[in-house]
Amino acid sequence: MFHGARACAALFARRPEAIVRVYLAEARRRQFATLIDWCARNRKGFQVVADENLQRLTGSIHHEGVAILARHLPRWSLADLLGRGADLTGPIVYLDGVQNPHNLGSILRTAAHFGVAAIVGRAGDLPPLSPAAVRVAEGAAETVPVADLADPAADLGRLKRAGWRVVVTSSHGGESLYAAALPPRAVVVLGSEAEGVSRAVDALADLRVQIPGTGTVESLNVSVACGVVLGECWRRSRPG
Repeated sequence: MFHGARACAALFARRPEAIVRVYLAEARRRQFATLIDWCARNRKGFQVVADENLQRLTGSIHHEGVAILARHLPRWSLADLLGRGADLTGPIVYLDGVQNPHNLGSILRTAAHFGVAAIVGRAGDLPPLSPAAVRVAEGAAETVPVADLADPAADLGRLKRAGWRVVVTSSHGGESLYAAALPPRAVVVLGSEAEGVSRAVDALADLRVQIPGTGTVESLNVSVACGVVLGECWRRSRPG
């Protein structure tokens, strides 16, 4: 049961075939008139419901007046990504032990803004694309692929052989992000706030960077750190 205005609009724009049923608050009828018309033409159920019913249906007070029952978002594999060939542009973000769905949603939103090719992580570790994560992503979950890696060390090695370079972020060492020679094809590794980047993944690093700051706090929230690093990658890729 996906919810949130931008998340539902993106779902309708990108995956209308996945829609099963639509629920709307009266206040959203005009905004989603095209969706209602599509439902009528394609014999998909839609219903105008009260806010308290939307809260019950979604299990959230943050439904924003719209919910769509739809098939889940598919996860990609590394083979799917590499199969895109020249279309695989922008950095790849590897999440190492990041398991909070809201962080995933926030990172997806940032990734879409800065042209990230994909979010990847160990199968079973990456959180699911839950309705909460999709809502926080504000539509980005429909545009940025999320891929599970069965064997991260082997798969990152495969990416390296394909011309990508592994850039590990750390709060404890490495070059300043703003002085480091960031590669044009980077796999940006972000670790969990509790554990950081695992030794197995860190051993694959071609470059280690840290975000300079006052040192008053040990580290940034992972989604904030992601935004800072990806913003610098974007700036470097567009001189002037």
